[in-house]
Amino acid sequence: MIIQGSNSQTSNIGIIGGTFDPIHRGHLRVIQKLSDNFDKLFVIPSGQPWLRKHQPTASGADRFQMCVLAVAELGLGEKVEVLDIEVNRSVPTYSIETIEALKKNFPNAKITLILGADAASRISQWHRSAELRKLVSFLVVNRPGTTKSEFEQVEIDAFDISATQVRSAVANGENLSNLITPSIWNFIKLRKLYGSK
Repeated sequence: MIIQGSNSQTSNIGIIGGTFDPIHRGHLRVIQKLSDNFDKLFVIPSGQPWLRKHQPTASGADRFQMCVLAVAELGLGEKVEVLDIEVNRSVPTYSIETIEALKKNFPNAKITLILGADAASRISQWHRSAELRKLVSFLVVNRPGTTKSEFEQVEIDAFDISATQVRSAVANGENLSNLITPSIWNFIKLRKLYGSK
């Protein structure tokens, strides 16, 4: 894992983790809207998320590559970087271990985990959650109709899109222009993901 800009000037780091199966316009909206809040914003596709009932449909390598393609389209330069720190692990991945690894590169930085309301409501179930709370701050992106979180919240007019919705649309041959970017659709077709035709 090579992390760009790993220096003492990076004091405020945001992390957007997720399965990104695939990354969609909802994710990109959050990344774009929040990028100015941080010196550096890391997008980290999960490897083998242990709390999920079902493992991701696409491989870690494919999900990582889709994130790289989609983030590049935002044109935010080195401000936003996609890391393969989790998809390269051959064992279940835990946020606490990812944070500990990043802390070695950025020992003095404030690190904020950016979460959806659903993920934030399950923090207590996360591996070593008490330790994680001591290492990071949490910022919750509200969706319409979500309940108030115990953590700091932000309203960014996020698109109400889910990866499940995208995968279903791909399999059914529906119009995807409002859901994913052209580069992601081309990658999905190239790799024959999600039942694409």
